[in-house]
Amino acid sequence: MYMELVCGDDFNGPCARCGAPVLLHVAESLEGDRITWTATTRCVSCPYTVASQDQPAFFDRVDVIVRQTLIARVGLTRLRADPEVNRTLRLRALALFRQQGATVVGAADTYTELTGEGLTGSPAEMAVLAARLTAAGLLGLRCVGASA
Repeated sequence: MYMELVCGDDFNGPCARCGAPVLLHVAESLEGDRITWTATTRCVSCPYTVASQDQPAFFDRVDVIVRQTLIARVGLTRLRADPEVNRTLRLRALALFRQQGATVVGAADTYTELTGEGLTGSPAEMAVLAARLTAAGLLGLRCVGASA
């Protein structure tokens, strides 16, 4: 399944070839369990275009400017897990966080945050994390706007 979650155009300075305005098109897409980000710049006057490579990510990070542009457009999403429902499932979440590269302390801190205030990220980052936690057996997960 492919779904483009965030998409938008912003002006991004002058064209390197002709000096006219350049549009920056950013997109965050979800393809199954894979997040791809793209950033394409296109001059509004001449045929100058530069496209980025799609970058798979989970805890990996996309280009900071692309990610900030996406977050500025749609805001952060917060993922929370019910601490009572998941108390006996804690080790499954910790194992998932460890598989993704977290230290033992980092995994524990991430779980505490998940069952407390919640983890924040882009809509696709939180959708992938929620799917992985659900596959690991966690229950009562919900994604909401980060201000909620």
